[in-house]
Amino acid sequence: MSSRPENDLASRQGRRQAWSLRRWACAELAAYLLLAIVATWPLARFAASALPLGTEPAATVPLLNVWTVWWNADRAAQLYRGYWDAPIFAPTPGTFAFSEPMPTTVVAAPLVWFGGRRVLAYNGFLLAALALNGWSAFHLLRRLRFRWLACALGGGLVEMLPLVHAELGVLQMVPLCGIVWTIHALYAFGRRPGWRPALGLAAAFAVTYFSCAYYGLFLSLVLLASGGWLLGRRLRRSRTWSLLLASAGVALLLVAPVVAAQLRIIRTHDLRRGKEWVMRLAADPKDYAVTPWPQRLEPECLGALRPQRYFRLGPGWLKIGLAVLGLAAGLWRPRYRVWAAFCATMLAVAFLLSLGPRLAVGGWSPYEVWMDWYPGLAQARNVYRFAVFVQLAVALLAALGLQAVLTCVRRRAGSGVRWATAAGVGLLAAAEVLPPPQSLFPVPPVEAQQRWIGWLQSHTPVDSLIACFPFPQGTGVRDYEDTAMWMYWGTYHRRRLVNGYSGFFPASFLETKAALRGFPDAAGLQRLQNLGVGYCVRRRAELPRDGALPQRFELLFRDDTAQVDVYRIQPAPRTGSQTPAGRLGVGNNGVQEDR
Repeated sequence: MSSRPENDLASRQGRRQAWSLRRWACAELAAYLLLAIVATWPLARFAASALPLGTEPAATVPLLNVWTVWWNADRAAQLYRGYWDAPIFAPTPGTFAFSEPMPTTVVAAPLVWFGGRRVLAYNGFLLAALALNGWSAFHLLRRLRFRWLACALGGGLVEMLPLVHAELGVLQMVPLCGIVWTIHALYAFGRRPGWRPALGLAAAFAVTYFSCAYYGLFLSLVLLASGGWLLGRRLRRSRTWSLLLASAGVALLLVAPVVAAQLRIIRTHDLRRGKEWVMRLAADPKDYAVTPWPQRLEPECLGALRPQRYFRLGPGWLKIGLAVLGLAAGLWRPRYRVWAAFCATMLAVAFLLSLGPRLAVGGWSPYEVWMDWYPGLAQARNVYRFAVFVQLAVALLAALGLQAVLTCVRRRAGSGVRWATAAGVGLLAAAEVLPPPQSLFPVPPVEAQQRWIGWLQSHTPVDSLIACFPFPQGTGVRDYEDTAMWMYWGTYHRRRLVNGYSGFFPASFLETKAALRGFPDAAGLQRLQNLGVGYCVRRRAELPRDGALPQRFELLFRDDTAQVDVYRIQPAPRTGSQTPAGRLGVGNNGVQEDR
C-alpha cells in the first residue's frame, strides 16, 4: 500500500522534470532565433516585404524560392495533386523536378493559406532554419557531454558559418539542421544500435534531402567515408549491418517520391553537367584562405587575395585555430578520440570533393569517376558547396577546442577569469567573419499589379498558356530576374507560363528562347502559336509600341498603374487567307483600359 504514494511522487517529479526540460529547450531555441535575427538585420524589420540577397547579384534565386514556397503550400492544400507539373516552362510536364523542390517549406504553408503572406513565409522559414542550425548543434554537443558553455558557443559557431550567410539568398543552402540531426542520429546508433535509432537516422536523412537535395546527396558521400568512426567495433556485428541496411531502406522509401521524379526527369531530358561547367563551379584550395567578408584581424596578404577569388570559403582563422586545438585535444583524450577522428575525416573528404575535377593525378580525376557511377552526382553543378561540410567540421572541432579549454580551466585556480576568457574567445570566433547589414530586395506590392492580375483571373480560362515579356535572352542570373518576377506574379493569377527559371532548363524552353530573340517577328509569333500560347503579358517599356506589333496580337487590357498590357494571340490565318505584310497595327476590338 505504501508504494502508491512513492509512485505518485516519482510521477510528479518526472512531469516537473520534463516540463523544466521543455522550458529550457524553448529558451535555447529562442536564444538562437534572436541570434538569427541579429545576424540578418534588418531582415526581421521588413520580413513581410523584402527578401535577403546574401551575396547574390540579383533577386532571381530568392524570387524563385518564394515561388517554390508558395507552390509547396498550394499543392499541400490540394493533397499534392499535380505536384511535379508546376506552371512554368509550359507545356513541358514535370517541371518542378528541374530545381530544388524543398518540400520541408510546407511548415510555412499556414502563412500562405491564411493571408497569402508569401514573402513572410519565406523569411520565417529562413530565420527558423538558422535558429535550428544552432539549436541542433547545441544538442549534438550536449549528447557528446560537452560543457554547457562549449555547447552554447558551438551552436553559435554553426549558426554563424560564413558560407551559409554568404549564401543567404539561396534558401536551400540555409538549413543545416538535417545534416546535424543525421550526424546526431548516427552517433546515437553507434552508441546503442537498435530499431529506434535506425529509424531516427532514416528520418533525419530524409529531412536533410527534403530541405536540400544537394545536401542529401553530398551528405551520403561524406558519411560513407567518415561514418565508420562513429560505429567502430560494432561494424563487426551482423546485427549492426542489418539495422544499417534497414535504415537505408527506410530512408530510400521516405525520399522515393522526390528521387523518382528527379530520376524520371534526368532520363527524359538526358540531364548531365559537362566537365567544363563542373570545373568552373568547383573550389580551388586558395578559396579556403579568404572569407566572404573581412575578418577582425586579417593579414594584408589575405585582404589582397580576396578580390581575386570567385569563391570565398574560409571559415575564419580563429575558428581554424580552435579546431586545431580541438583536434589535438580530441586525439589525445580517449573520450573524444573517435569524435575528433570523425570530424577530421569529414573535413578532409569534403575538402577534396569540393575541388571536383580540379583534383587530378596524372590527368585522372577521381571526381569524374564518381560522376559516372554515383547516382545524382553527374547532375550536381555547384561542387564548391561541399565546403559547407568543411566549415561545419571546423565549427564542431572548434567547439571541441573550447571544451578542452574549459576542462583544463576547471582544474586550476582562478577559473572564473579563465572561463570568461574561454567565453570571449568563443564569441570572437563566432563573430570573426560577421556579415554586414543584410542586403534586401524590396518585393513590389501586389496591389500595384492587382488590376491586370485580376483581369487575367476573371477573363482567361484557368488552363490558359501565357508568355510574359521581356523574355530573357542572356544566360546570367541577372538576365532572369524579370522572369522570376513574372513567376512571383503567377502565384496570384495562377496561369501557366511559358517563362521559367530553375536549376535546369528544358530543351523546349531553350528553343522558345532562341525563337524569341528577334521578337516581335514571324518566327517568334509562330513559335508561340505552336506552343498554344493564348495570351501575352508585356511591360510597356520592354517591347515596341503597339503599332510595331504583328496584327495577330489583339490588345485586350491596359493597366496604366502597373504599365502592363495584356494581348491575345489570334490563331494563324487559314490557308488561302491574306497574310498581313510586315508588322501592322494592333486590332482594338475588345480592348479594355484601366487607368
